[in-house]
Amino acid sequence: MAGVLERVPEGRRKLLLEVLKTRYQDELADAQVVERAAEGLPYAELRAVLRKIASRERRHAELLAERIKALGGTPPPPPEVKEGATWEELLRALESEKADRVAYLEEAFGLGDPETKKLFARIKEEEEANYKELLEVLAKLDPYAEGA
Repeated sequence: MAGVLERVPEGRRKLLLEVLKTRYQDELADAQVVERAAEGLPYAELRAVLRKIASRERRHAELLAERIKALGGTPPPPPEVKEGATWEELLRALESEKADRVAYLEEAFGLGDPETKKLFARIKEEEEANYKELLEVLAKLDPYAEGA
């Protein structure tokens, strides 16, 4: 760990930690919303898709926590997410996934840290899958969707 801390200048390390902590909390919040939505679905197939998305989000949080620790930081506490997941919250989760794809890409290239860049590039790819799968679930749940 000392090697990592020696290679990253202090100002850059603080910025990295700030961004990593924000991303960490965002991933945990998304996981919680999607998990709660899965609990309320009457369709086993769609529950399984949402659980897979939530699992990926939790794994992203774990990877971010590892990077935070490698940089000498401490992961923040999990965010407070209100109970229950409504249709609107799933739509917000979809928008969050969409925004995350862009943010991870921008931050990967803008932070100037090769290890964080690799991590963010990996997470960004998985956010693409989350977005597509969540969009499919929402389309199947929308009573006004074509073919529903």
